[in-house]
Amino acid sequence: MMPLLMVMTLAGCAREPGLQARMRGYVGQPEQKLVQELGVPDKQIAVNGYEYLAYVRADTQFEPDISGPIWGPYGMPMMVGPDDVVVWRCEITFAVQNAKVLGVAFKGNACR
Repeated sequence: MMPLLMVMTLAGCAREPGLQARMRGYVGQPEQKLVQELGVPDKQIAVNGYEYLAYVRADTQFEPDISGPIWGPYGMPMMVGPDDVVVWRCEITFAVQNAKVLGVAFKGNACR
């Protein structure tokens, strides 16, 4: 009973694999599986017998700049000044030859 409990406890601590680990799982797979699961690529080019399929993930966050102490109606702080804009982006490029994924590369600040 104790070993089963330990296994269940450790399984509960397991994390979902990160983006890079999940994308590396496509290496060696057919191109068809890649497109079926990730959809139509955002960019595509063929060079010297290789095809490169790129998927772009991007998210923009606005972080308000709260300067103070400036108080608005009802004692609420007012947001003043420019907002900070943070763009999180990851471009994932797969190299394909003969309809088989040969490799993957990552570019950007959100490729974890």
